[in-house]
Amino acid sequence: MNIPVKICGLTRRCDVELAVELGAAYVGFVLAPESPRRVTPDALAGLTRDLPRSVRRVGVFVDASPAFIREAAAAGQLDVAQLYGGDSAAFIRELPELEIWRAVPVTGPSAVAAFAEDPAARLVADAARGGSGVRCDWEAAAELARRRSLLLAGGLTAANVREAIRRVRPAGVDLSSGVESVPGVKSTEKLREFFDIFNHMEEL
Repeated sequence: MNIPVKICGLTRRCDVELAVELGAAYVGFVLAPESPRRVTPDALAGLTRDLPRSVRRVGVFVDASPAFIREAAAAGQLDVAQLYGGDSAAFIRELPELEIWRAVPVTGPSAVAAFAEDPAARLVADAARGGSGVRCDWEAAAELARRRSLLLAGGLTAANVREAIRRVRPAGVDLSSGVESVPGVKSTEKLREFFDIFNHMEEL
């Protein structure tokens, strides 16, 4: 299918390489101190080194300063900063070298009005902070996807990704806990199962 996949919460180089090999368009790295999937800017450099330029590198930040985001972006050659938090348009303008995505809680119809005009280039529809494994409100996400470029996240697995795409029609899908054995450690079997199913889905 011609829908990009982001594998997020990567902490091991072997998992990064496998995700790329299997067809991930985006690889995501969490730089939030409280996350069990956290990596440091120093570790990020090794995780992203020599990846194909066709694969975009996404740093995930929670209430981070522009200075820290720039530090991590330089270390990991990031293309995208995915933000959790209510950062303003002025904040986003401080990071012109990066594409800015906003992760937003889509838990009901009110999310459509709340986030339809967000200044970020793209939205990531989730139910909670990343990696929770909780599905967002797909009906509300579908309405938001009709107005904005949107990646669908939250509780996606090989078992439900077909239905999720059919119902939401997102610009991409974002997986973390659904392809893990434990937080931060991707399961080779789950990754292979997901991409095998995903790559053999007919157009919906």
